[in-house]
Amino acid sequence: MEVSLKQIDLGSRNILENLFSYYVYDMSEFMGWGPNSEGLYAFNSETLDSYWKEASHVPYFIYVDKEIAGFALVRNYSIEPEIFDIEQYFVLRKFKGKGVGKKALLAVVANHPGKWQIRVLKENEAALKFWDSAVKNIVGSRYDVSLDIDVDLEMYFIRFEAVS
Repeated sequence: MEVSLKQIDLGSRNILENLFSYYVYDMSEFMGWGPNSEGLYAFNSETLDSYWKEASHVPYFIYVDKEIAGFALVRNYSIEPEIFDIEQYFVLRKFKGKGVGKKALLAVVANHPGKWQIRVLKENEAALKFWDSAVKNIVGSRYDVSLDIDVDLEMYFIRFEAVS
């Protein structure tokens, strides 16, 4: 099983938007979101615009062999631009628990060596466990986990530095 990344071009944005609705559905467990009147987990697609307008934002598809397996949205954190931030990260359920997310994170970090942070909803214990393991896979015990406020939510912040 080969895990790889491909930067998402504007012509493939619609595929990201289709996958993003599954991400919103997954996050609804913690955010309390419901489907719209048409039964869809919709979102404001304009929130993705920066990934094609800002050089500091990079969208990736995650592939397993030649099959799309998810996405990673990487940016420089607006509050501290010298820090890379995983804005959103999603692996389709078919690939969960098979090491795909960890291998994809390793590739993302290799593409962007430097200071990193990953923000995790306080209520999402499974995600915190995944990220703890995935980061440990990259930097061993050289990372920090702390509770902090991001905009208006208390979240776990996982901070580490990855060198090339």
